[in-house]
Amino acid sequence: MHLAVRDIVSATGGRLVLPPGAPVPTAVCGVTTDSRKAAPGYLFVALRGPNADGHLFVGDALARGAVLSVVAAEPAAAGSGAALPGAASPALVVADPLRALGAIAALHRRTLPVTVVGITGSVGKTTTVGLCAEVLAVRFNAARSAESWNAELGVALALLGLDQGVEVAVIEMAMRGLGQIRELVEMALPRIGAVTTIGDTHLELLGTRENIAAAKAELLEGLPADGTAIVNADEPLTERLVRAVQCPVVRFGFSPEADVRATEIRCTPDGCAFVLEVGGQQGEVTLSLPGTHQVRNALVAAAVGHALGLGLREIAAGLARARQAKMRQEIIHLGEMLVVDDTYNASPQSMQAAFDVIVLAGPARRRVLALGEMLELGPDSQEFHRRVGRQAAELLPALLLAVGPNARWYLGGAADAGLAPGAAAWARTTDEAIPLLRRAVRPGDIVLIKGSRGIEMERVLEGLRAGMEVLSP
Repeated sequence: MHLAVRDIVSATGGRLVLPPGAPVPTAVCGVTTDSRKAAPGYLFVALRGPNADGHLFVGDALARGAVLSVVAAEPAAAGSGAALPGAASPALVVADPLRALGAIAALHRRTLPVTVVGITGSVGKTTTVGLCAEVLAVRFNAARSAESWNAELGVALALLGLDQGVEVAVIEMAMRGLGQIRELVEMALPRIGAVTTIGDTHLELLGTRENIAAAKAELLEGLPADGTAIVNADEPLTERLVRAVQCPVVRFGFSPEADVRATEIRCTPDGCAFVLEVGGQQGEVTLSLPGTHQVRNALVAAAVGHALGLGLREIAAGLARARQAKMRQEIIHLGEMLVVDDTYNASPQSMQAAFDVIVLAGPARRRVLALGEMLELGPDSQEFHRRVGRQAAELLPALLLAVGPNARWYLGGAADAGLAPGAAAWARTTDEAIPLLRRAVRPGDIVLIKGSRGIEMERVLEGLRAGMEVLSP
């Protein structure tokens, strides 16, 4: 990396402040938001987060060789102990260091000859990013955003981590409202964009699935005329996604109208096999990720690979070596039990997908479901939870453990579907849930642990795991 300081000042709209008589830094060779990773010639961006204020570590970054820090013009909140470095060190003073970081990332991205692939959608983003990266790595020097690096900070850091040798970068793009993906597109300049699904997440913020589609469409609408927009042929709102797209559109899915299609799907506890149709070719593909929804994610990767010139054999080779991401339907052997760790997040659609995995992975096992509540579902949250509860009851679990204040609605839906009261339990917190779950499980069970990110269901898994030896699959 080589970024001229004058260009950084221009891109951020900041004001350069220097100690008296100090030389003006002319360029930086790296950017970090972690003072411990600062090195000679680096730029340190001081971010304020819920747990730490980067302004407190400006001195540490400079001591490690950073030549410039980006700091906020406004003083820190009272009591934080942080203050503007002032005349003691070189500083670029900006209104918002996070937005400045994005501007610097955009500046760096424009120095790179990389092709960026943007991935968004209500569910399946991280898994799809991993599948795309595996497929593209068959031919290219490919990079991907780290797991969960999908908003302003994560996308900026992913771009800043790219070097001149990277040919293709797959970047996950999430949103919390309208306009946010558009900002990420302006930062990353993707040439290929894919929307995995339109689900019921973020309804609390956006109100309707149509608004969610409009937010996701910002990725496709920002693609250049020579780009490729990839959309779900089986999604009812697909036409809303492509309404203002200026580039060719490729549809993936199971329907005959799909350009990239899967047929003859066979799923087992170890994964799925199917016939892939892409670019006029047909061939058998194996995938080590169980569940039909994973086949759909694989079709996105196939469409991305085809858009970048890969043939069927290359695409199949990349998909065959893909593995499941941590905390996303990851199957763990805990003694004689199988635990499906799907603790990263939850929505009505991803709950159903997790139930499908339970059936595939442990068809004859006794089932225990520990389900944390689903957040950001808006005014219909109760009905969404009740619907998931009814679906859970169809699995005939030995125990449905609902975790979180609103998770009680799972139990109402499950009771409507005929689940016996003795097979249902409620815990207000994860700490309350741990002893309930540990008393309920038996050797040989299959256990699903899942919930929205804010519920931290991984704490339940940690409690279950405590004192037990984890065996390799």
